[in-house]
Amino acid sequence: MALAGMGMALATQANAVTFNFQENGPGDLGPTSTFTESGFSLTASGFLTAGGTTNLFSKNLGGDEVGLGTTSDPSGQHEIVTTNFIQLTLPTTPPSNFSLVLLTSVQTGEQAKVFFSNTSGTLGTTLIGTVTSADGSVTIPAGFQTGFIDITAGAANVLLSSAEISTTVPDGGSTVAFLGMALAGLEGVRRMVRRRKA
Repeated sequence: MALAGMGMALATQANAVTFNFQENGPGDLGPTSTFTESGFSLTASGFLTAGGTTNLFSKNLGGDEVGLGTTSDPSGQHEIVTTNFIQLTLPTTPPSNFSLVLLTSVQTGEQAKVFFSNTSGTLGTTLIGTVTSADGSVTIPAGFQTGFIDITAGAANVLLSSAEISTTVPDGGSTVAFLGMALAGLEGVRRMVRRRKA
């Protein structure tokens, strides 16, 4: 049995889980919303860069106009602007490896910036990456797995399209099947030895 337990513990693989920020429906989501996908939860909050909160807005107009924005966009587009930001709380629940964020609705002349912060409600000063084209992504380095990921506009307005985490899950494929066959074989040998002793 110890061999079986050890084999199951070793038979794992990495899986990607993607939050598309449409899980809680469209429209005004309030200042904080928790999104759940495949048993993992990620909390997003909306803040003003000058201090205070803003409501999150789940936008779904198709094409590049799908993602998470805010209600304080002065253009009425419900996107992230230079005067606000969306903050993602890490780690997820349960903990996972946060991999990347994908930005959309980044038109010519627009820009999205991704920062790391240690403080809730405060825009980070550690720049992780900049996106200057639609459907651009920023990979989150391994050292930034506890704290906050902040997304703001460097120019004009943008949307947070999705976020990806990687998880370690039991391997449902050939490794487990092979282990099962090996254990069945060991059980057969054990029974044969018992018969010979009897």
